[in-house]
Amino acid sequence: MVSPKLKNNLVIFSLVFLILFPILDFPLIVSCDSTEEAHALLKWKTSLQNQNGSLLPSWTLNNPTKISPCTWFGIHCNHAGRVNSINLTSAGLKGTLHDFSFSSFPHLGYLDLRINQFFGIIPPQIGNLSMLKFLGLSFNQFSGSIPPEIGYLTHLKLLSFSKNQLSGFIPHEIGRLSSLNGLNLYSNFLKGSIPPSLGNLTSLIYIDIGNNLLSGSIPNEVGNLKSLSDLRLDNNTLSGSIPLSLGNLTKLGTLYLHTNALFGSIPYEIGNLKSLSDLQLSYNTLNGSIPFSLGNLTNLAILYIGINALSGSIPNEIGNLKSLLDLRLDNNTLSGSIPLSLGNLTKLVTLYL
Repeated sequence: MVSPKLKNNLVIFSLVFLILFPILDFPLIVSCDSTEEAHALLKWKTSLQNQNGSLLPSWTLNNPTKISPCTWFGIHCNHAGRVNSINLTSAGLKGTLHDFSFSSFPHLGYLDLRINQFFGIIPPQIGNLSMLKFLGLSFNQFSGSIPPEIGYLTHLKLLSFSKNQLSGFIPHEIGRLSSLNGLNLYSNFLKGSIPPSLGNLTSLIYIDIGNNLLSGSIPNEVGNLKSLSDLRLDNNTLSGSIPLSLGNLTKLGTLYLHTNALFGSIPYEIGNLKSLSDLQLSYNTLNGSIPFSLGNLTNLAILYIGINALSGSIPNEIGNLKSLLDLRLDNNTLSGSIPLSLGNLTKLVTLYL
């Protein structure tokens, strides 16, 4: 069963894909042979667990004089008849990528194997797919580390490895993917620190590396990602303070830092993020007072800063947040009176003090 949050993440990532990839038109052309590609696909098919022979029935050589996979299920070709898209999402496949011949697909721009039962490692040979723009391996059982060869995929726009069993570190080579718009590593067993090289990916719009085992501080370089609209680092063991550089991310609509070990004060600079609609900082050990600059975030619908060590009074400026639906300040050491300005929050559905 896929949880509501995972469904939400999948929908968001799919929407990002649809927005960013109108240019990927894969015409179904069979004008020339692509013999090597056909044989490579058939070899991989035979390695999959397919006891009753029911999977991928169209993957067969019906015409031995003209071998082309361009009409096979999930396969699309370019005008020259070369495979440029493999889309096998939710195809009920089980097996590994060990026998997938990555070097046989020099024109591949789209590889989507999400929502299957693939397992084993992600082979380093995946770095041979130099034209790849979309790589989706989410919702499988891939294990092992993310190969550093991923850094060779410099045309990548979307990388989705969420909901697997990947371990080890996020390779610093990921910082070479300068065209990347979306990065989803949610819900794995990744450890170590967030590589500062992520700050090189200035085209990023979406990052979700939540629900892992990441530690260390949030690198200041994340503040370079000024195109970001969605940043999710929640449910890790990140420590240190919230970097002031996050105040540069003025396009952010969603910021999830909750359920970590962050400490120090909430930066005044958070008040620069006037596009924010969802800010979640709960379940940390943040201290000091609630910055009155939060009153600048007039698009906020959700504000969770409960379950920290915040002190002082609730600033009157919270009453400026007239779009708020859900406000949670509970389980802190706040003092003083409840400000009358909270009466301005007429859309509020949930209030925890």
